[in-house]
Amino acid sequence: MGIVDKLRGIDRAKWFVCYDCMGRESERPENAIFFYDGAPHLEHGRNWWKCTRCESINTRSFQFLKDNGEDTALYGLEQIVKSHPREHFIVEKKPA
Repeated sequence: MGIVDKLRGIDRAKWFVCYDCMGRESERPENAIFFYDGAPHLEHGRNWWKCTRCESINTRSFQFLKDNGEDTALYGLEQIVKSHPREHFIVEKKPA
């Protein structure tokens, strides 16, 4: 991880955890975290952010966790993000 990555803060609104991936990848939680800078997916009149790995909408942003007082979980997730290269979390959608 470069010095620029360490100095750059985490924009919690663009970082997400996928609970479906977390269930499948319980031994590797870094594979359940993703960075997404795009528009949300609208379904049933509500904005959802699809997981870039599994296409599930069972996701929560880091900002949502912060707003709901889940500070312990948020701290752990942010430590995972800080300990891995940012490229690991940016997953491009595969062409259909």
